[in-house]
Amino acid sequence: MSIRIAVIAAALALGMAGAQAHDFGPDIAKYQQVAASKKLDSNEAIQARLALERAQGQMDQADVKMLLRIRSLTNAGLRELGEQPAFLSSEYKRLEAALANPKVNDPAKVAKAREIFAQLNHEKPVYEALETEAVESMKQALKLIEAAPSR
Repeated sequence: MSIRIAVIAAALALGMAGAQAHDFGPDIAKYQQVAASKKLDSNEAIQARLALERAQGQMDQADVKMLLRIRSLTNAGLRELGEQPAFLSSEYKRLEAALANPKVNDPAKVAKAREIFAQLNHEKPVYEALETEAVESMKQALKLIEAAPSR
């Protein structure tokens, strides 16, 4: 079982289905279908395989980091506001709602939670960009394997 599958299974078990990444399944199937008719020791095919491996690695890394980092930041913000750590896909929205109506009266805790939420808003696009890069790498892998010479 790959780490990506293990992490996704664990996330689903915890009710975090909202943090889903691009599904490379159809892309990989297409890649394999095209590769079956190509000369796999050609430079193009080797470059295609490298791009495929990079895309999968980038997606795995983005998935793991996103799940762990976003979850950590969200739960830290919820704790600052007197909320229980979240196990739902709506963690981000819960933190946003908790900031709008905090259960604690401590301005320092509310300020800390706002700081955490700002950090979350800053970091989330980075992980989305990693996913976009991985998708582009997969597209490149498909283009390269299609350009490889036939057997």
